[in-house]
Amino acid sequence: MFCSNLYPQAPRFICILLLVAWMTACSSKTIDIPETVPVKGTVLFQGEPLKRASIVFSNPAEKSGGATINATTDDEGQFELKSYFGARIERTGAIPGTYTVTVLKMVPPGKMTEEEYQAKVTQADQIVSAGGVLTQEQTPPELKQLIPRQYSDPGVSKLEANVIADQENQFQFDLK
Repeated sequence: MFCSNLYPQAPRFICILLLVAWMTACSSKTIDIPETVPVKGTVLFQGEPLKRASIVFSNPAEKSGGATINATTDDEGQFELKSYFGARIERTGAIPGTYTVTVLKMVPPGKMTEEEYQAKVTQADQIVSAGGVLTQEQTPPELKQLIPRQYSDPGVSKLEANVIADQENQFQFDLK
């Protein structure tokens, strides 16, 4: 056997495992990725552009080709969707179909600003990296969902987007 000539001490099952791994890695089988079309939009919350929020398109009928479809809004509340097929394949847009849309925006509790929260997280990271243990006062508070459940829960959201091939797919979501 090939392995026993190169590695006489190697157990046979290790050689078989290496051979299977090599055959799998060299396989020419490719994943069939469906075509996507560009999808852009804007999200407003209480009349203002929603900055740095997550937008998720989900298809209850599972016609999204197994893709994770999402985006993050910019400072003007605008987004451009990306579809992720597995860990390594990314496509711009979404597969044509009807999607339930959810919007998520986590914010610090109370009157704490995002900058204050980030400073507290940085301080906590430094303490832990140095081998320290955080006190209750040093522990950053839990973030809160800013967006009402009627828009942020995929089981409840009534936001919909119908993505159509060969058409501009531009959506505006105005959350109250």
